[in-house]
Amino acid sequence: MKKLCIIFCLFFSLVSAFAFDSGRFSIISPFDYSMVEGELNTVVIKLSSNIDAISIARNGEEIFKVTNIKGKEYLCKTIKLGFGPNEIVVNAFEGSKVESRKVTVFYRSDISREFRINPPEFQKKPFHREDNEKVCVSCHNMKISEKDIKPQMPVDSMCYPCHKKITEYGYVHGPVATWNCLSCHEQNAKPVKYVTRQPEKELCFVCHKEKKEEWMSKKYWHGPTATGKCSICHNPHATDNISWLKKPSWDLCVTCHEDRASGRHVIAGFVFGSSHPTKGRPDPLRPGKKLSCASCHNPHAANSRALFANDTISPGSLCQMCHKK
Repeated sequence: MKKLCIIFCLFFSLVSAFAFDSGRFSIISPFDYSMVEGELNTVVIKLSSNIDAISIARNGEEIFKVTNIKGKEYLCKTIKLGFGPNEIVVNAFEGSKVESRKVTVFYRSDISREFRINPPEFQKKPFHREDNEKVCVSCHNMKISEKDIKPQMPVDSMCYPCHKKITEYGYVHGPVATWNCLSCHEQNAKPVKYVTRQPEKELCFVCHKEKKEEWMSKKYWHGPTATGKCSICHNPHATDNISWLKKPSWDLCVTCHEDRASGRHVIAGFVFGSSHPTKGRPDPLRPGKKLSCASCHNPHAANSRALFANDTISPGSLCQMCHKK
């Protein structure tokens, strides 16, 4: 009976493998039940027959439909993920839909209240390993050259063809704008290639020396600063928010400081007992900017426990920055 079960299992495995390999396409990346920490993800599809079109949907919404792909061996498309689980469905067409496959990816983020912790079934499965990259070499150069050390143009970087979408934001970080990827990513890292140099804060301080000098002299550090992980609040590549923040300033702060999310938390006066707004007004001390938590608090470090922006321990003197009378 035991031998019969073993034979049946082997037969079933072979049939399953054959069924998968005999399909019209396969999803090379991302890996099923993988966990990622960035919103951009490249979908790599291997085409194994002469199909007419491919569509890619995320959580039921079609993102791409690509036609005129006959004769192509691979198709690569970058999509944006939402926090938490993302079901990516790829459909193949030969006139009408003939085949469908899906993978599920979990986007974990410190700035998501609900999805800061990934479920145990989702694990990091980095693509850039020697074995995984073998599928890329027919179209891409996967070896670092002298051009990659200091690219003169974006196309000189081996990273550009697959990762060019990371610069399509309003604010692009300096090394990314010049495609100097190897200034932050380890070129000789193994078995996972191109990991970010650690510790993270020391990597950032290589360029931001003045910030290190400023913060080291302060008594109190904000939690994210104290962890040394700048990427909790900042996107090291690019965003649509000033200072490469992952969210607009006020929205980012209330991700952790939920009790301040009403937008009004500072007592304005004993007579009226009303509260001071924390957003939705012009910032009197920063022309052109809106009032936010950063108007009164230093988001990195200060000499007061409350991280007052003017480095005082007196709330009264803080108020006098704007309310001079």
